[in-house]
Amino acid sequence: MSSLSVLLLSAVVIGATAIKIADMEQGAEFTKCVSISDFQTKTLADDITLLDRLANGCCPKDSVPGQKWVTGYKGAQIVCGFKADGTVATSTTSGTNAKCTYNKCYVDKQNLACADDTKQLLNGCCAATTKANTGFPALCKNYFTTKSTVNNDKFNYCTTYHKNYGTVGRAGTTAKTDDQADGKLQPDKIDTYATCAGGSGAGASGAGTGATTTTSGVGHAAVGMMGVFASVFAHTMWL
Repeated sequence: MSSLSVLLLSAVVIGATAIKIADMEQGAEFTKCVSISDFQTKTLADDITLLDRLANGCCPKDSVPGQKWVTGYKGAQIVCGFKADGTVATSTTSGTNAKCTYNKCYVDKQNLACADDTKQLLNGCCAATTKANTGFPALCKNYFTTKSTVNNDKFNYCTTYHKNYGTVGRAGTTAKTDDQADGKLQPDKIDTYATCAGGSGAGASGAGTGATTTTSGVGHAAVGMMGVFASVFAHTMWL
């Protein structure tokens, strides 16, 4: 085999090297894309292959940059949309002039236990999750949502919260200015409903900080229905 062939083969092998999200630092910035298949079937400890974003800022077909952070809830273990001022927003335009602005994406490791003793997937769901309140232990409630990417590829993700959120108390702080620091997400600082117990990531202990002592007058069920209606009427975007 020629020297050139050896170099080319080596480049292919190196380019195909897989990584584990578990090996990344909690809160680390995530600037790549992950295949929808890996996003929906792999855990933090599994090997995944990362993809580069396109020149227009979008992820290639059949891949996502993570999932936009859903206000008030823990969810996917790669989350996007964070702006410098702490607000969360994304923008996508499909078609010939497709363009995507995901803003900052970060690793938010939670590693929750599932009811069947497996671990939470990258999309925030369990392998057995097929709808709301399935796949997780009894004290861990979830919503199950299907979205479309800018390429019209469907993918699923989950948001979670502690069943006893009203008595456990909220997690994080109400300030948005402390959600990011030193180029990283600070998961334990983000204001959310009480988190599910049993996770190994920051902000996933199930022990709310009590930063906010009252919960919204809009119940979880109502919030879930609003999300459904938003999905129905939204433009065919992933966010």
